[in-house]
Order: sequence, then C-alpha cells, then structure tokens
Amino acid sequence: MKRTGPIERRTPLRAKAPMNRKRENRGLSSTERASVRHKRRSASRNNDKRFRSERYLRFVRSLPCCCCGGPANSAHHVIGIWQLGGMALKAPDSFAMPVCDGPGSCHEAIHASPEALAHQPRWLRHTIALGMQEFDGEVREALSEALEFINRQEAA
Repeated sequence: MKRTGPIERRTPLRAKAPMNRKRENRGLSSTERASVRHKRRSASRNNDKRFRSERYLRFVRSLPCCCCGGPANSAHHVIGIWQLGGMALKAPDSFAMPVCDGPGSCHEAIHASPEALAHQPRWLRHTIALGMQEFDGEVREALSEALEFINRQEAA
C-alpha cells in the first residue's frame, strides 16, 4: 500500500533535559566557553583518586623488560584483568610493569595475546617487589596495597 502523505506523529516530542550544552554557554565569549570546558575536564580529573607517581614510573622504565629481559622503555599499566582500567581510564601507576616498546615489541604482544595477558599478575608481583625495596613512604604504601589487591584477586 502506498502512502499518500507524510507520517504524522501522534504525540509531540518533549525533551526531558537540555539536548545541547551550547545553549548553556550561549552569550559567552570564546575564551569564557573554553574556560568552562577546562573547568569541567579538570573537575573530572581531580575526582580520580588513582595512585600516580612519575618517580615510580621512571623507576619501572629503568628495569629490564618483564617479557624478554631486554631494555625497557615503557611502563605498561595492567589491562584486561580485575577491572582496574576502563574506557579512557588507565590503571593506577602501582599496577605498571616494564616493557620494551616499538613496532613488534613486547608491549604490542601483551595487547594482542591472551597468553601474555595471563602473565601480568606474575610480572606485577616481581615489579612491585623491586619497587618496595627501592621506595618508602607514599609509594611503598601504594605498592603494598597493590600487592594485597593482587593476592585477593588471585585467591578469589
């Protein structure tokens, strides 16, 4: 059967919430709009309470690669287990291990291979043990919490 006219909606569309943030920022200059965007982003970053330490990551990068034993130049954060990371979320720095990086590297292999993903807990334990010998204070506390977390997850 052929329609003779356009389909008519029986009930009108109603928006429950504003559909576009641009309406909120209408009338603001471009620098004021950029400031609002920056405040939103920094507020979401400040709510992230994950352990971050550039000093510890430098130490991790100085260790030999956990896969091949060669010189590591990257700190790989654990992926695919224990739900420590997620979309656009990196695991805490206490869950980082040393890997070599580049084309055809161990870093790529970890991301591509389920077998390599399964080795992450063992590599993390080793890296954390070395870190606990090297650091004290806040870093050592974060590493001991990470080790306890790994042990709990492995026991379950």
